[in-house]
Amino acid sequence: MPTPRPPQPTRFAIQKARGKGWKTLEVGEELGHAKARFDRMVGVNPRAYFRLIQLDYNADSAYEGMEFNWTLIELYDPTKGPAPGQSGGGRIRPAPKPGAAVRRKPADKRRPAEAVALPMRVYLAVILIGTLAGVLAYLYLAGGR
Repeated sequence: MPTPRPPQPTRFAIQKARGKGWKTLEVGEELGHAKARFDRMVGVNPRAYFRLIQLDYNADSAYEGMEFNWTLIELYDPTKGPAPGQSGGGRIRPAPKPGAAVRRKPADKRRPAEAVALPMRVYLAVILIGTLAGVLAYLYLAGGR
């Protein structure tokens, strides 16, 4: 019979959006300290998306201590303006009530990619300048001797 794993403390992580995912910046064991660091990171870089999440140890995992269930505590969205009477910027979610958990959406329900116009004139100019520089370098190095 396998021995039961020791209980793990609840941890709190601060993450910053990177591309289509999130990069974990810090992990701590005290909520007050994590919220203070979260506020500082938002103050330092108010144009980035940040989230503060709670990490609960998944005892049913086969990856001993490496798998966690997470719950969103606070999300900072720089595109949202501050609420009336608040200086919180883009804070769009306060701390959840006990027992209310927000889970990650499955990966197959992502939004489709957004179409972006390409600067064709710039690309064409760069290609023409590069070609001209290559031809001039060839004529200078091969033709003068």
